[in-house]
Amino acid sequence: MVSVAVALGLAACASPAPSASRATNGASASTGASATSSAAPSTTATTALPGLPGGTVLAVKIDNTAGSRPRIGIDKAAVVYVEPVEGGLTRLLAVFSTGVGDLPGEFGPIRSARESDVTLLANWGRVAFAYSGGSAYTRGVVDRAALASIPYDASTQGYRRAGDRRAPYNVIGDTQALLARAAVGPASGDPGFRFGPAAAGGTPGTSVTTAWPAARVAFTWDGSSGRYLLATDGRPDAVAGGGQLGAATVVVQEVRSHLSENRDVNGAQTPVVDVVGSGPVTVLRDGLAWRGQWSRPDAGSATSFQTDGQPIPMASGPVWVLLVPTGQVVTVG
Repeated sequence: MVSVAVALGLAACASPAPSASRATNGASASTGASATSSAAPSTTATTALPGLPGGTVLAVKIDNTAGSRPRIGIDKAAVVYVEPVEGGLTRLLAVFSTGVGDLPGEFGPIRSARESDVTLLANWGRVAFAYSGGSAYTRGVVDRAALASIPYDASTQGYRRAGDRRAPYNVIGDTQALLARAAVGPASGDPGFRFGPAAAGGTPGTSVTTAWPAARVAFTWDGSSGRYLLATDGRPDAVAGGGQLGAATVVVQEVRSHLSENRDVNGAQTPVVDVVGSGPVTVLRDGLAWRGQWSRPDAGSATSFQTDGQPIPMASGPVWVLLVPTGQVVTVG
């Protein structure tokens, strides 16, 4: 089991220098491109493998605290981003696509948007974005983005309040009603994920664990289901209707962050993840792990995930992306 600690803290978020990782087994390894790749990341190599199938895309902000469980419909998401928010907590940005399997009838509980969502979704193209709540500052950021914003606060069309859940964990969305309200066509963007047979050179990677100040996630490989099963805050993360949430691929994307001008109701500034740029990445699939670099030159460009100058293929199925701030320990076993 190897723990990777990224060396820069929040105070150094603006520094352009690559961070370094320390392994608990006594070995030290740089997370710069020279240590993980014999060539600089190429933004063109991502076209060699197929990406996500085309389709209409609906992105939804989902709660990730105990009050929201079990979540509804999230097991049908094509991609789920785990994003740091105020108070050391995390929130989920679940992205559904008509081109990837069956869509859920409903999903939730739906919570408020964050600035990071705008940049995360910018390379998907014009997508529907469902959320409930948000400060005036954040709503302004979202409204100025190239998104088909369909918040609960503007209209309850496509939403309901679940009687068996307490507020604010009771806003549930109707997939078809919200897609009709958004009136968007197939998304024309490219988030950058590439799919195909596993690359050579993987190392053992049957589990991955990381913890934000007030949230902890652990994925453990289950060969019978072909999924990394999710436990959140030490408990198996169940899906409404039965079963445990799982991912075919787990992407640990190490990112710098900065504090927004926005503050939550408690006066805490909102962290914003910097997903444009480059940094270390670890990709887990099929019980194996690959260490490499992610790169995204601008908000509209695809994110590449590469090792040795070649794309790291994802496995067919749900992709979970852990946006891990620089300085946070990640343990891969």
